[in-house]
Amino acid sequence: MSMDDDVLKTAVEAWAVRGLPARLDAVATAKLLGFAEHDIQVLLRVGKLIPLGDPAPNAPKWFSAVELIRLAADRDWLSRASREVSKYWRHKRERCYKPRPASAPEPVH
Repeated sequence: MSMDDDVLKTAVEAWAVRGLPARLDAVATAKLLGFAEHDIQVLLRVGKLIPLGDPAPNAPKWFSAVELIRLAADRDWLSRASREVSKYWRHKRERCYKPRPASAPEPVH
């Protein structure tokens, strides 16, 4: 058994002892993974998180607690997810603060 398996086994046992639910909503998912609640939508959009079932775009999303524990124990996944969130917010700031082109000068007759 590898160290990752040991960490995952310990995390799942702790989850089971605390009586946590099998499904977690976006708020609990964000808390478990250490992201802001609004970052969950970013992670969904880039495919880093996959909700249970096939929810409508505007429906609440539910996530598998066991899968989230596995992701939380995966340093590489956390690093990639953090990069995606950072990239999203960096591009959003660039779009918001990008200087707008000056209007074309009036033709002189």
